[in-house]
Order: sequence, then structure tokens, then C-alpha cells
Amino acid sequence: MINQQFAELQGYLRDEKKLGAELQSLSNGGYLVTIKNVPIRNGWNCQTVDVLFMAPPGYPAAKPDCFWVTPQLRLNNGALPQAANDGTVIPGDPIPGRPLTWFSWHLQTWDPSRDKLVTFYSAVMKRLIPAR
Repeated sequence: MINQQFAELQGYLRDEKKLGAELQSLSNGGYLVTIKNVPIRNGWNCQTVDVLFMAPPGYPAAKPDCFWVTPQLRLNNGALPQAANDGTVIPGDPIPGRPLTWFSWHLQTWDPSRDKLVTFYSAVMKRLIPAR
């Protein structure tokens, strides 16, 4: 299931956004999805970030929750984004110590028979644009 959904996400990102993505299995049974060089527009201290999120063990019945970006992200005025911090690491991160900003961003609904990795990526982008 995860490989098929990741292939769909890769196709969407490549064809629609001209972006690349990686999938890594984690020791906890989940997967780390990394989307490289995502443009985030005005209002941030960076023009692009890498977006990272987990497909947790039990995915898709267990929904993705929260996400990270690297490098650390701030609003243009230097403030930390709403519902974010720099101290929450990715569980089982294959690159420990990398500079991350964690977003406490939760989907209100998730239907494992309908929603996919693309669904969660779209929700992440709705959080990042506009900057807040």
C-alpha cells in the first residue's frame, strides 16, 4: 500500500509541481516521506524548504500527523510560526541533529479508504501557505 501511494505522490509532485520525493523505512515500522525544495512563497525567512512527514506504523488506518521542515523556519519578522517549535525531533530520524521546525498540524478527518499521501501533502501546503 505505501509503495503504491508513494509512487502516486511522486508522480503528482513530478508532473504538477516539478518536485522530487524520497521514502525511507524507519525502525519503528513507519516511513519517512521527504519532499525536496518545496517553494513556500512570501512571508517566510526561506523561499524553499524540505517537507518531511511520517506515514506511521499501521498506515493508512493510522493517519499521518504533524510535519517537519528543514531548514528551521521563521516568519519574515523572525517569529516562530504558529503551533511550531524547533525541539521536536522526528522519531527514528535517519539524520539525527538536523535543523528542523516541527508543526503541530493535525487533520480533522482521515478516511483510509479514500485519503492518501497526496492528501496529507496538500494539507501541509495549506498550513504553509499563507505564512502564519
